Amino acid sequence: MLPLFRKEFPASKDELTHALREALRALFPKSNPLVDVRSRVSPYLDEIAINMDGAEIDTLPSKSVPLVGETKSAFDAAAVALSARKISVRGVPMNLRAEALDVVLHKGADENENAVLVLKAARDGHIVISIAQLVLEEAIAKIGGRAAKRQGIVIEQVRLAMRARGRRSLCADIRVQARKLLLRAKIDIYGQLDIDEDFVAKLSQFKCKSDGAIGTLACNVLNPFMERLNGQTFPLKSLTLGEIQLRDMHVAVADTVEVTIDFGSA
Repeated sequence: MLPLFRKEFPASKDELTHALREALRALFPKSNPLVDVRSRVSPYLDEIAINMDGAEIDTLPSKSVPLVGETKSAFDAAAVALSARKISVRGVPMNLRAEALDVVLHKGADENENAVLVLKAARDGHIVISIAQLVLEEAIAKIGGRAAKRQGIVIEQVRLAMRARGRRSLCADIRVQARKLLLRAKIDIYGQLDIDEDFVAKLSQFKCKSDGAIGTLACNVLNPFMERLNGQTFPLKSLTLGEIQLRDMHVAVADTVEVTIDFGSA
């Protein structure tokens, strides 16, 4: 569902192009979205191509205003494609690309009577998100460094090693070298993520180990948080909308961690 921040719903290819561009700019101010809509016979679209390469996303969009009333058919698109290479999400660089085939788009309105574009159905589609392990390593060092500083601990080095344990399972080993005053310690952190056949993600095996006073202090701070993570589940199917259902998901790990999500109409 995409709010269009306008009262009138676009009625032509050119109006749709302009509406999509302005809506994406409103949602992601630090971006310059390029939108190309090709159509030989409206309302049947050959392709909607959206380019968000290089976008900077500081905050994720807030929860949208709910739809009011029934939605109505607006456009059919043979393909919808999104390219978002080298984007930054809260300072973390990553790549994202998505494609959907035989897409049905509806028009609706929210409680403020603003036009909303609704993804009603898609025969097939996929989303691929990839991020380099080195980038994740730097993000962990930055976030962990801020938390450690409050305890008077300096994070000197972080080493991350992620491995795939199956199509829907991965684990992470994090080795941290920390210092407090003249004392140093090595801290080992482990965690695991598994996604079952019903697409429920579960966190487990989170633990922190270290020797020495500084490492013990750090693990004493981290372990209560990790205990809360252990056993946490997230039903990923709840993220899909209407007729759009999650069909498959798998992870691949090398220098880059890549998550592929396949979806389509029920």
